[in-house]
Amino acid sequence: MKRKLLSLLLCAVLALGVLPAPAFAGYENFTEQQPYTGQFADVPPDAWYAENVELAYEYGLINGVSQTSFAPDNSLTMAEAVKLAACLHSIYQNGATDFAASSPWYTVYAAYALENGILSAPLESYEAAATRGAFADVLAKAFPEEALEQVNSVEDGAIPDVPEGAYYADAAYLLYRAGVLTGSDASGRLLPDSTIKRSEAAAIVTRMVEPALRQTVTLEVRETLTADEAITYCMPAVFKLYSYDAKGSLLGMGSGVLIGPDGDAVTCGHVVNGVYRLVAELTDGTRHEVSIYDLNADMDIAHIQLEGSGLPYLQTAETVQAGDTVYALGYPGGGRAKLTQGTVIDPYNTDYTTPMIESSASVISGNSGGALVDSAGRLVGITVSSQSGGKPSFSVPITALKELDGSEAVSVAAYTDAHRPAASRCYAGLYPVPDFGKVTGVPLFAWSRDRNPSFGGSYFYYKMSDMPDEQQKLLQYYAALNENTFYLFSGDAFTSSAGYLYSVQLYQTTYQGYDVLAVVVTGLHFNLIGGLPQTAGFFCRHLRRMWADMNFLRQYCIISQKGK
Repeated sequence: MKRKLLSLLLCAVLALGVLPAPAFAGYENFTEQQPYTGQFADVPPDAWYAENVELAYEYGLINGVSQTSFAPDNSLTMAEAVKLAACLHSIYQNGATDFAASSPWYTVYAAYALENGILSAPLESYEAAATRGAFADVLAKAFPEEALEQVNSVEDGAIPDVPEGAYYADAAYLLYRAGVLTGSDASGRLLPDSTIKRSEAAAIVTRMVEPALRQTVTLEVRETLTADEAITYCMPAVFKLYSYDAKGSLLGMGSGVLIGPDGDAVTCGHVVNGVYRLVAELTDGTRHEVSIYDLNADMDIAHIQLEGSGLPYLQTAETVQAGDTVYALGYPGGGRAKLTQGTVIDPYNTDYTTPMIESSASVISGNSGGALVDSAGRLVGITVSSQSGGKPSFSVPITALKELDGSEAVSVAAYTDAHRPAASRCYAGLYPVPDFGKVTGVPLFAWSRDRNPSFGGSYFYYKMSDMPDEQQKLLQYYAALNENTFYLFSGDAFTSSAGYLYSVQLYQTTYQGYDVLAVVVTGLHFNLIGGLPQTAGFFCRHLRRMWADMNFLRQYCIISQKGK
C-alpha cells in the first residue's frame, strides 16, 4: 500500500460559517434556561470564547466553577465531559434535564450515560482531565448520528493524528464532517491525547446545539508531500535546541523533534550529553525548558521532554525502503529552519555501532537531532551524521527510541550529575578522557608528553600486535568516547559536547620500531560555533584499507552545531 500524505487542502475558516440547520425537532428543545449577565469575571467580553460561554450557560449546559468564575483555561475533566454529553442527550431527546443530586456529583450523569449508550463501561477515573479524543467520543454519542448531518468533505484517513481503529476515530470523523470539530492547526490535527480547556469545550458544545455555528473544512488524503508542503507541515514540530554548561554559558546548538502534543520529544545524544541546561525554541519563537528521560550514547539518541501542552508534533513510521523520498529538517549553522530532499540509499547501514538510515539528503552543522521524514511527513529517523560535504547523511531510526527509558523525566542538571563518567576508566589527570587500555584491555606500551605550552599533548601508545581484533577494540573505545561526551565534531579530533577542554586524536604510527596506535590528548580552546561531531572512518567496512594507507582516522561527520 502506498504511503499517504495527510494534508489539509482548505483550512477551517476563522469566521463562523453560516450553514443551513438540519430539520431535526430535537434542536428546538434547546432554549434559554437561565440568563447570563456577565457574572464570570474571568470571561472578558472580547474573548474569542465569550459568546460560546454565554450561550452554553444560558442553555444550562455549562456552569462556572463558582458564582463569579468560569476558569476558561482549566482542563475539562471526564466528569464534566460526561455531564455535558448527558445533558445534550437529555435535552435533545426529552426536552429537559432532570438529574437529581448525587454523591459524588457526577454519579447521576455517569449512570445516565451508561444507560443511554454514551459510555460503554464505567470510567476508571471521572476526575481525570479529559483528552480531546475522549471528549469527541462521548460528545458524538449525545445526538443521533442523523442529527449530525454531514456538511464537510473529510476523507477517511485525512485527519493526520487519528489512527484507523482508534476508539475515538469514528466519533472524530463524524464531528469533523458535521462541522463541530475542524482541528487544532492548519493540517487538521485533532491532538487526541491533549487535554481540552473549558473555553474550548464551550465552543464545541455550542456548535452541537446551534448548527448555524458549525464551521467548514475540507480534508483530503494526498499521495506525497512536495518539499514546500513538507516544510510547512513538518517544521513546526522541529525545534532549535540550545545547550548550556553548569555556569550558564552557551555550549552550542542543535535540533530536536516533537513526537507528542504534551512535549514528548527526541534528539541525538551528542547534543545533550553532559550539558546542564537545554532550551528548545519552536518556529513560532516560543521557548521551552527541557528535561531528560534517557539517552544512549552508543545509538546517539536521547528521549527528552519539553514543557508545555498542545504542541505541534510528528507522527512516526517504523520502516523506509531504498529509493524512498525523504526530507531532512533542522537548523543548520544554528540559523534558520531548513529542509533538504533526498532518497534512501540504505535503510539499514551496519557500518556503525548501531544501524543507520543512509540517505542522500544533505545535512550540515546544526542539523544534529533534526528530523528525517518520509514522503508522508512521518518521522522515520533522527539526523546524526554525514560524510564530508554533507551527504550521504545518516540517521538513527526512530525505532531506537524503544530502547530508552521513558518513565520519568528529570532536569538536565540532575541527569548529568547522575551520569558522570567514571574516573576509574579515565586517564589520570585527564578526566573525562577514557583510558584506551582500561576500556579495551589492551596493555599500555609507552607514554610520553609534549612539553610545548602551545600544544601540551599526552601520548599513549598501544602495540598493534596486542590487538588482533583491532576493529572491535576501536569500536569499544569509540563508544567510550561518546559516552564520556567526546565526538568527532570536525577534522580528526574528538572534542567534548559538554565543554571539557580536551582534544583526543587517534592514529597509527611507529614508536621505538613498533607499529602502534597512538592516543593523543591535548588541551584546546573552542569557539562557540564549531564543527560537526564525526564518526571516524575506521569504524566502517574500509577499516583495514585505511590502516594500510596510514591515514588519519576520519571519514564521517556527525552533525551538531556545538561549541567545540
